This record gives sequence, structure tokens and C-alpha cells, in this order.
Amino acid sequence: MKNHIIFFSGGKSSFSVADYVKTKYPNDNILLYFTDTLWEDEDLYRFIYEAADKLKLPLLIHSRGITPPQLMVQQKFMANSRVGTCSKELKMKVSADYLKKGIVPEIEKWHNKEFLKQADFIHDVTLYFGIGFEEMHREGPIRHNWKPFEVVMPLIENVIDNDKVLKKYDIRQPRLYDMQFVHNNCKGRCIKAGQGHFKNLLMKDEKTFIELMEQEIVISEYIRYTKQPQIKNGKCKDYMFKDVYEFISNGKRSDKIKNILQNSQYLKSGRRSFGEDKKGQAIKKPYTFMKSMSLEELEKQPIQCDIWDIGGCGCFVEYEEAIS
Repeated sequence: MKNHIIFFSGGKSSFSVADYVKTKYPNDNILLYFTDTLWEDEDLYRFIYEAADKLKLPLLIHSRGITPPQLMVQQKFMANSRVGTCSKELKMKVSADYLKKGIVPEIEKWHNKEFLKQADFIHDVTLYFGIGFEEMHREGPIRHNWKPFEVVMPLIENVIDNDKVLKKYDIRQPRLYDMQFVHNNCKGRCIKAGQGHFKNLLMKDEKTFIELMEQEIVISEYIRYTKQPQIKNGKCKDYMFKDVYEFISNGKRSDKIKNILQNSQYLKSGRRSFGEDKKGQAIKKPYTFMKSMSLEELEKQPIQCDIWDIGGCGCFVEYEEAIS
């Protein structure tokens, strides 16, 4: 009996891969594996549990126990369209540490464990990813990062209609697809996204967009604050961390947070700066997810954005040390 692990992202493609493996190897040991950022859309969880039930496959969920914004505050670095630290730390490192080193992360949950056919599901295992031909730029890095494991990407090698597979099991697609998002990651807040993606979030889920925009403002200001030499060298206490972390975690608005949000335009205007960049120049530009434009700017001028700048999830691509 062979082992097969499907990296189950909660998207339609990974579900099609699960069906493909289940159909091709019905008597083997198959596991659905989901790394949770705790920042996902509520309907994603409905989908992965329903999928596991109808496929009659075990589902293993692992998580570091922190969200991407919490990680950004801890690292004092804003993940962005160029550097996806949240993907590296909360998905790639979690899965690599477990599959290669046997390190169980802070949170482990099982669903349908009774469908597991043998306890050792990692030995001599084949890993499956829901990467299609439109994402072939991710194929090489994923294969490289997961050496020496055997990696299979059925959607590149086979023509599979995701919607037909969903219909086969009578499963409703995740709601983010109904909202015209191209993937079902992070409730439409993926930091790898572009202007067109975030414009869609603003139009389809304004509440989530505003929450994300305010988080971006606060995290940006906090990072600028920590660039002060006295803070960096530890001579001065970090008086903002607790307020910022609580706001990012549960929305609590202390007086410090209220002041940042109320004066965001003043802080961005260049009349004040914290620290210096690599060239020794004062940091005046806000840290943003998209680099080229902040969400605050996008909200004020949504029509002028590049609607074709979609971007999207780049998980399992950049983490060169994942299997080292």
C-alpha cells in the first residue's frame, strides 16, 4: 500500500486533485493536508470538511496558531507582493518541518481520521499539488523545494474540469469564486495580490477591505516606529507592540491605534519619518502590500487601478530551505 498526500488548499483545483488520486489509487493510503493561516474565509472551512466527508478521506490540519498580520507585527516586516513571509512561515515551514522532521506545530486537528488506512502516511509518500498549466511558473520551484519527495501535479498532465468534479460530488464551490476571485485563499486578502484583486475585494466585501486597509496602516506605522535607532538597539522600550498586536488580533482600538488611524494622511504626507532605509535616506513612504499603491490610495481612486493586475497566491514557491 502506497502513501499519497494531497496539499489541500481549499480551492477547486486541489479538490480535483484529490478526486483524481482517489479514483486512480482507491486502495492506497490517501491524506488531505491543510495548513491553516487562521485568516481564511469562513466558507473555506465548510468546503474542506464537506469535501473530506464526500471523498471519504482523512483530513489533517496544521497551524502555527498565528495569522499573517500577527506574524508581520512579530517580525516587524510587512509581507508584500514581492516577499511572502506569511506563506513561508505559516504554510511552507509548517508542512516541511512536519513531513521532513516530524515536528508537529502548535495546532493539530484531525477530521475523518478513521479513513486513514495506515498510521505511517509519510514513509515513501508522493506529494500532490493542485497546480494547473496556467500556473506552470510554480512547478519548478515546488519540485525543487520538495526534494527528495516525489511530486505530482495532475492538472498539468491531464485535462480536468474542476466544475464537473464538484458537480460529481454535489458540492457547492467556495463563495470566493462566486465573488470572482481566482483562488480561495485568505478571504481575498492574499498579500501576493495586485490592484485588480484588491479592487474586487473592495467592491465585493467592503467590510473586509476596510479592516485590511486599517491593518495595513497600523502595521506600516508600527514598522516605521521600530526603525528608530533607540528602539532597534534596545535602549528604548517598544511602547507600541502591545497596542498594535491587540488591534491586529481582536480589533481593540487603544488611544494609540485611534491616533494612527485618524492621522494616517498626516503620517503619509512626508512631514514625519522614522528611521532610514538601506541608502541612509529617511523613510517617508508607507509600507504596503502592493508596493506601488496603498489600500488607502486604492480606496480613494478605485477606478484608476490596473484591473489586470490580479496577482495571487504564491504559496510553496519561494521557500528554498523547506526540505533542507
